[in-house]
Amino acid sequence: MKYQRKRISRAIRAGLVMGMLATAGIAAAAAQTPTAAAPAATAKTPPKTQPKTLATVVVTGSLIRRVDMATASPVTALGRESITRTGKPILGDVLQQLPMISGNATNTHNNTNGGGVATPATEAGDGAARVSLRGLGTGRTLVLIDGQRMVNEDINLIPQNMVQRVDVLAEGASTTYGSDAVGGVVNFILRRDFKGAEISLNDGISSHGDGQRRGFSLTMGNSGDRYSLVGGLDYNRYDAVPGPRRDFATNQLFLANGKVIVSGSRSIPTGEFQLPSALATRFGCPLATLQTGNGTALDNYRCFQPGVDAFSTLGFDYLQTQQQRTGGFLLGRYNLTPNVTAFLDVFYNHTDAAGLDPAAPVGTEDGLVIPASAPFNPFGVTFSQNVIPGDPDSGYDFQTRLMSAGARLHPYSTHTGQVITGVRGGFGDSWNWNVTLDYGHTARTQRDDNELSIPALQAAIDAGANIFDESANGVALGAGAVDAVYGKYQSLQQIQASANGDLWSLPAGPVQLAVGALYRKDTMHYTVPAFALLDPATANCAILQEACGSPGRGTDSVREAFGEVLIPLLSGLPGAYSLNLDLGARWSNYASTPGSTTNKKVALEWRPIQDLLVRGTISQVFRAPNLDQLYDGRSILNPTVTDPCVFLTAAELAQHTAACRFVPPNWAGSGTLQPDTYYSGAKAVGEQLRPEHGKSVDIGFVYQPRRVPGLNTSLDFWHIYLYDTLAPVAGTTVLNACFADNSSPFCPLIDRQSDATRRPGRIFVIDTPVVNLGTLSTSGADFTLNYAIPHFRVHGIDPGHFKVGLDTTYTSTFKNNAAAGLAGSQTLNYAGTLGAQFGNIARWRAALTVDWQRNQWDAQWRTRYIAPVTALAADSVTNANLPMASVVYTDLQVGYAVPTIHTRFDVGVDNLTDRKPPLWYQNGQVNTDTATYDVMGRYYWARATLRF
Repeated sequence: MKYQRKRISRAIRAGLVMGMLATAGIAAAAAQTPTAAAPAATAKTPPKTQPKTLATVVVTGSLIRRVDMATASPVTALGRESITRTGKPILGDVLQQLPMISGNATNTHNNTNGGGVATPATEAGDGAARVSLRGLGTGRTLVLIDGQRMVNEDINLIPQNMVQRVDVLAEGASTTYGSDAVGGVVNFILRRDFKGAEISLNDGISSHGDGQRRGFSLTMGNSGDRYSLVGGLDYNRYDAVPGPRRDFATNQLFLANGKVIVSGSRSIPTGEFQLPSALATRFGCPLATLQTGNGTALDNYRCFQPGVDAFSTLGFDYLQTQQQRTGGFLLGRYNLTPNVTAFLDVFYNHTDAAGLDPAAPVGTEDGLVIPASAPFNPFGVTFSQNVIPGDPDSGYDFQTRLMSAGARLHPYSTHTGQVITGVRGGFGDSWNWNVTLDYGHTARTQRDDNELSIPALQAAIDAGANIFDESANGVALGAGAVDAVYGKYQSLQQIQASANGDLWSLPAGPVQLAVGALYRKDTMHYTVPAFALLDPATANCAILQEACGSPGRGTDSVREAFGEVLIPLLSGLPGAYSLNLDLGARWSNYASTPGSTTNKKVALEWRPIQDLLVRGTISQVFRAPNLDQLYDGRSILNPTVTDPCVFLTAAELAQHTAACRFVPPNWAGSGTLQPDTYYSGAKAVGEQLRPEHGKSVDIGFVYQPRRVPGLNTSLDFWHIYLYDTLAPVAGTTVLNACFADNSSPFCPLIDRQSDATRRPGRIFVIDTPVVNLGTLSTSGADFTLNYAIPHFRVHGIDPGHFKVGLDTTYTSTFKNNAAAGLAGSQTLNYAGTLGAQFGNIARWRAALTVDWQRNQWDAQWRTRYIAPVTALAADSVTNANLPMASVVYTDLQVGYAVPTIHTRFDVGVDNLTDRKPPLWYQNGQVNTDTATYDVMGRYYWARATLRF
């Protein structure tokens, strides 16, 4: 069977390559004769005697127009050629491989959202990809389109053929761009002055014969003396890949007492029953599960064995989510006068994607009641969430997994459109001005298929359907499956005016000034179907508890004024080839937060000699609370927490009365604890948020020796520090803070079951809203080296041209104090670790590329390195850490251009050595870290590009 799959895989690969070659060749022959000149050949070359005028541009990280691209800000530029040579149709797959990007971030391999969790922030399975610079999280990386904010920062929705290059600034830039630019900025520079037409076809498939991706792009443009116009279409589609298609994701793996075991969820099709004391004595255990028969007799049951009786969810996870994108764009410029230009940039994207989860777990926590009088109930007690008045033998727990309802599919449909328009011009000898309007909207629909209607399921049970024996009652029980639809709408409206130019001249050069102001309004509206509205008092709604949610709605606006001045201090002196001082400031006033904030930066650029740039920047950074953090309503999450109140004596419990209310002495707890927590924005619990603040420091060197043409290298040391960080408070933080201090403000957020229930002391729910709490800092170094090797010959043979590039990032520290200032809080260093909170913070990440070009041939060898990490609390029993190995990925690309048909062909192999990802146990994501490691294995791709 394996041999047959390999033959099919080879046949498919050969077919797609030959098909693309034939298609491109036929299209080229039909479109244009071989003698037609390529667009590049028709460009007029200015006479050699014509004097050069160096154009000034706005460099990412600064408001000042500059000639020199090397400034105080360390910017990594990813050119169009570098992007296309990766063979990846979507930009997320390209950018998330950069060494300075780490931590938690969604991508096309994030499938599960823990079921149909209904929160506005839910993205797993929607095909999105976001950027987390320095591991600080996606909310602290600002994404821009030509310097303007995106309404939806999913970089996968940007048509790749619209982009000329990507600038990545990995330092705080709040004074330049405002809120969110804490870890840095990703700025997509658009494609301008394109003439002609270009069609690109791409296809790919894994060596396992699955995960096919295919698509095309069409780009057309023209320009004249007064205008330029570029437009295009982009389409790509990815097939879903189920987890069991890879051996590392066949079963859900846990590490317990140092041994790897196959385990899974405690919600199993044969049920978990809490036994009354008399039956617990008879069975010799507190919990039972069905063993044989139809469940109507006690002899049909045996003891439930935690860890052994488990349901593996991996058969219902995707290694790659199903997704399809269609996008288009139009970029236009028109010179109204010799000094005034109108511009219009429009782009649109429609993405369909879907995640998958197994059939629904359901039980008394969802509101089900199994009466003692039910003919199929042999236990003599009523299973219910709470003790029912008048029924002293009620309140016992029951949980099952209703396989007859079918797997839960979570399709997402996202529509995003953005318009950036305005006028710009110049006056005087050096001044430029710009007025820009930015409008964007995004609408996302999340549908949860095969959720369960609790009233319908209860009615089936009351009518006699035996939920203890689903195999014979599946039709009646599964009839309660329903589809829940949640909607999220966001919009952005902004007007900005700015100007920059020379003020006066100093001996070292002109003093340059940039000033501006803007007004922006953001809107969010999240809708929940009526039957899914959460009742906070019971933690239930009319469907499965996990899918209960609350609507959210709100707006925020900001007024900002900003400025930057570049002062040339010295020039042309010994030890001071140039010395520039860059000062910036931004004033921001948000409607949602009290007062205003002013943030400043100081940057220094010093060239002791022409070849060496010494640079340094100290800037204040801030992040205002976003609309989700402000206005999200309550929804249910189930994080894993450790209860500090287990196995305590009566005397010890008396010292922690607030945290351990209703907990009995020597209580053993409830096993692996995943209590209900209410995530919400601050407004839902009456809290007021403030912006988080901090500092970003960068000191570096850029060396480009004239004696070694083609060589440039840089070394930058960075440190980012944040306080009053914005984040949902963790359930463990709430418990530990209250445990350490009975008067902690977190104590009212804990709700335990009372003495009137069957499980006194068990956590019923913990409120975990977004708060300002904690500190976060990280530091490290970046090193880059690029060398275009001088052309050489070997025994008279021309081997071609070679370029070498090396990018590395070292993370020295990543320190977090989740509850700074509160009793019992501590600062932990997460550098070199992998955990649920911050993701993968490997100390070393590196990328090496070797480029070769000779005549019409070219090739690229890419190698990526991710250092070993320590998986935190990897053992489900002992909470011991586990070392995980380093990973090296190698990609290969080969290209050939055929000038006679104006066509280029590229083929490539990603993960050439078929490196499997290191295992990360009990993480719920196909046994590995899908935000960091490759899960598809060796992957073949091909592309044909025709230009005419």
